[in-house]
Amino acid sequence: MTTFNSHQAVFGRMWKVFGEEGVMVQFGTLWTARMRDLSKRRKDRDRFLALLDSAEVTHYLDIHQKMHVFKMTLPSSCTVEDVEFLKGFVQRILKSVEYPMVDLDGEEQRAALIITAEESVDEHSERMANWYKQLESMEKK
Repeated sequence: MTTFNSHQAVFGRMWKVFGEEGVMVQFGTLWTARMRDLSKRRKDRDRFLALLDSAEVTHYLDIHQKMHVFKMTLPSSCTVEDVEFLKGFVQRILKSVEYPMVDLDGEEQRAALIITAEESVDEHSERMANWYKQLESMEKK
């Protein structure tokens, strides 16, 4: 594996996701398209595609850990079984392809996939709601 250099990674080098050239701002979309292609002729593909279509796939580069992170956010209606199914399906694809998830000029880069169906919680709104409730109860006294 190559040493990570963010300057070189941006200027004049070739990024690939599963062997397909791309730029980082398109990695989420490119990852989704490549998974569609790589899932052809696989058992349970229809279920996989239905879940993939319902998901939002985003990408970010964690410069502290020097890792590409793909996050697949499923609707909250998805079950634990759906998440486990996706995990297994993606792992089978990863084992069967000759391409790394992400490479830079032919050298594999560290990459991870996060699959979640949890709704994000707006902690600020929650705290503020609790604060206002306390304020109201104090005013009533």
